[in-house]
Amino acid sequence: MFRKLPPLKSLLAFSAASRSQSFSSAAKELYITQSAVSHQIKNLEEFLGQKLFYREGKVLKLSTDGQIYAQKVNQSIEQLISATQELIGQHDNVLQFGVSSTFAIHRITPELSGLNQRYKDLDIRLRMLSCSDVITALDLDVILYDHPIEHISYECIKLKNEVYYPVANAALANKLSPSAIEWQKETRLIDIETVDLWQDWFKEQGLELVNNNIQYFLHSILILKAVIAGQGITLLGETLIRNELQSGELVKLSDTAIVFPDDGFYFAWHKRRKNDPNIRRLKNWLTGLL
Repeated sequence: MFRKLPPLKSLLAFSAASRSQSFSSAAKELYITQSAVSHQIKNLEEFLGQKLFYREGKVLKLSTDGQIYAQKVNQSIEQLISATQELIGQHDNVLQFGVSSTFAIHRITPELSGLNQRYKDLDIRLRMLSCSDVITALDLDVILYDHPIEHISYECIKLKNEVYYPVANAALANKLSPSAIEWQKETRLIDIETVDLWQDWFKEQGLELVNNNIQYFLHSILILKAVIAGQGITLLGETLIRNELQSGELVKLSDTAIVFPDDGFYFAWHKRRKNDPNIRRLKNWLTGLL
C-alpha cells in the first residue's frame, strides 16, 4: 500500500511551497535549502507524472492539477496534526491574527482586553497588515481584511459591508452649512492619496468637486487623527468610527453614504484550523464588534 504514496519529504515540501507559493519561503519553514525544496518538488512531479508549478515571469504559481492536489494534501496533513494533538491531549490556543493596520490600531487593539476576559485561555498574536504584504505568505491562522482572501489554503466569508459617510469633529460640524457644495469653501476636504473618495461621493450627489481644496494623506489613521483634531472633513467607514459617532466626538454631515461593492470586512481562516473552536470564538467576538 505504501508504494502508492510519494515520499513524505516531497509531500511536506510541496505543502509548504503551495501555501506560500514560494520555494524560498518553503525552505525557511522547513529549515532546508531552496534547492532541496526544488529537488523534492521535482521528485514529486516525476512520481505523479504531473506538473505542479509553473512560472509567470518571476512569479511562482500552482498549475490547475497542483491546486487540486495541494488542497487535498494540505487537508490530509492538517488532519494528521489534529489527530496527533487530540491523541496526546494538546490543543493550540494561539491564533496568529492579521488585521489591516487602521482597524487593528483603532478598533481591535483597544477592544482586546474584553476578548481576553471573555476567553482567558485564548492567546491572540495580533499582526498589522499593510498593502505591501503578501498576506497568504504570512502563514496566519486568521485574517480580517477589507477584501476577500482568495487562496487554496484559506476559507473566507464576508461579515459586513462598510459604508462611508462625510464626517467632521463636533466643533467644526456646528460651523458648516448644510450644503455640501459650500463645504469646499468653508473648510478643507481630506482624502487618501490615489483613492479619491470625495470624487465618488460628490459625483453621486450630482455635485461638482473643486480639487484645489483637498489635502491628501497616505494612511487612513492619519486622516482619522486629522479630522478628530478639526483640520477638515473626510469620508470614513462607519464601523471604524462607531465609538466616535456614539460619543459625539465625530458627527455625520450627511446621511448620504457611499458603498463600494467589494469593500467590507472579510473573515478568513486557515483550513488547518477550520474545526478549531477558537476560530468560532474569534468570529463571534468580531461579529459583535462590527
